Amino acid sequence: MKTRVMTPATLVGLRISAAEAVMPRWAYRQVREQATSHVQVKVTRVDSPAMTPGECETTGEVVRVFRDRSDELRLGTLAFSVSCMRPGDRIAVAGTLWTDHDRLKQVRYLEAFLNRVERRYQIALWQSRIIEAPTDSPAIAITPPS
Repeated sequence: MKTRVMTPATLVGLRISAAEAVMPRWAYRQVREQATSHVQVKVTRVDSPAMTPGECETTGEVVRVFRDRSDELRLGTLAFSVSCMRPGDRIAVAGTLWTDHDRLKQVRYLEAFLNRVERRYQIALWQSRIIEAPTDSPAIAITPPS
């Protein structure tokens, strides 16, 4: 089976957003609703993959907890992967919502929906966003505006 490969520029040229090409909006909303935790993190370290697109290993300090159904998450250090890519990377049209590698390397804060998987946190279906600073209310709404 041949994999169809498109660059983000191709998607823009077709006037299709990456999310629309991948999954319906209700799927992302459902993942946000079901995620164990919703946090804001001060990013302290980002380790790049050998090549992109790939997984950037990200470490940070939890600065805001909006939800923690596990009662295990504490203000403190945690690690997780962020799917990252560079401009010009060839990506397959699939479920991944990519974060710009260079922006991620310079970011100070992220907001994310997390699940605990085998003693490690995992971003729930790529539901994370770069933010400028911690906020009192979530920057990512569970139910996005129509």
